[in-house]
Amino acid sequence: MQHPRLRRGALLALVFFSCTDSPGPGGLALSNASPPASLLRFPREGGAASVYRLPRLQPADWPSNGAFPPLQRALGADLDQRLVFAAGADNQIVALDLENGKVRSYLAAVRSTIIGPDGVLYTVDDSNQVTQIVRRTPTRFPDRLPARPRDLFGTLNDELLAIIPGSNESQLIVLSPDQPVEKFTLPPGQAAATMWGDLVAVAADTAVVLFAPHVEPPLRSLRVNGHAQAVVFSASGHRLYVARSEGGLLEIDRFSDKVLRTIDLPGLAGAMRPDPYGRWLLVRPVGADSAWVVDLSSGSYRTAFATGWTSDLPVVAAGSLLLLKQGNDVVAHDLAADGLPETGRVAGGASDLWLPIAWTPERGTRLPVQADTALPVAADSTPSSRVYLQVSSSQNPDWAGDLAQKLKEAGLPASVLNPHREGDPYRVVLGPYESRETAEAAGRKLGRPFFIYQPDQQ
Repeated sequence: MQHPRLRRGALLALVFFSCTDSPGPGGLALSNASPPASLLRFPREGGAASVYRLPRLQPADWPSNGAFPPLQRALGADLDQRLVFAAGADNQIVALDLENGKVRSYLAAVRSTIIGPDGVLYTVDDSNQVTQIVRRTPTRFPDRLPARPRDLFGTLNDELLAIIPGSNESQLIVLSPDQPVEKFTLPPGQAAATMWGDLVAVAADTAVVLFAPHVEPPLRSLRVNGHAQAVVFSASGHRLYVARSEGGLLEIDRFSDKVLRTIDLPGLAGAMRPDPYGRWLLVRPVGADSAWVVDLSSGSYRTAFATGWTSDLPVVAAGSLLLLKQGNDVVAHDLAADGLPETGRVAGGASDLWLPIAWTPERGTRLPVQADTALPVAADSTPSSRVYLQVSSSQNPDWAGDLAQKLKEAGLPASVLNPHREGDPYRVVLGPYESRETAEAAGRKLGRPFFIYQPDQQ
């Protein structure tokens, strides 16, 4: 599906949804849905991939009909095409077909990669040539990057955002297969983007600088006390978390630019990884091999786990399942249960690469759709046979209600549908509409991707 290019305007920055995969550490596309979900294992030294069931980390009966070469990273998945991508030790792109277990090589001499929110893989090779893989077909961009990028961010517009570092300033380049190259100047500093690539944030010591493609003006700056060192967005993109060298984490509303609260931590925060459900934030403390767990629903530090940080783990999957490497093993803990119990362990798995995805061998990527009821933010109670446009999903009811209220204030018919059972998300929807055709016509006017949701249909 070719996604329409974003319209210019502040309203469209409000509209997004979280019903597919989201970018995680190193560009991973992590499972961002209620079950089905699985954990893929890739032998780092080469060999056949395997599948584990969550939350117990039990091996699944799934045929692997091909062998991977030695690998350096798991990249993510294009679940529409049933492909999982990995980077080989010799800088080649290798793909695993989930339907038949076969392994195929795509590109060589690749130096930088990112998986976009729609599963599109973007690569930069030795000559700074950009290539995207869409529907299993590699396509080269007409323009090259001027130098090797430090950061890459994919968007839903077939665009690639690339940050080229410099000594005093950085350059942000917007590339697409059919539009002129755009260039912007950014300050140096650690950068992050929303899942959809509609907003980039840079931690620039005394400020956080925000860049919004196709919005006028594209740049704005938020003053920050305590020396901003790192930034990360929530899964839905409407919260920004800022780690400082003095003080705890700042939680900022990306629409109002207001600091909502400060989250106290045991020490200085380094890297941060949000979970794809909006409930948890993993923080790597400076100078320690451990993961701090922050409960974003309460805005409080929860606990710490001893673990190293690699390109794949630790992450949170399947709602509240923490996956991490401890010693030689890969271990799962249930963050939502009292005592944070261990639910599964794979002995000797720490040396390999791991990737959680919203897929199982038995059920593929189809998600169960349940009837929902409306939260108080909904204007009316409507029959479940109506059709909705889903624009966001989150495990955090406060965030879902806050987004729905902002959309209503912008003149959109927004409401929140409660989860029908444990593990289902809170859905921010527009509508209801009398028919699927009417809903699709309204969705096309948004200038953003949309997801048709009918509560009474499986």
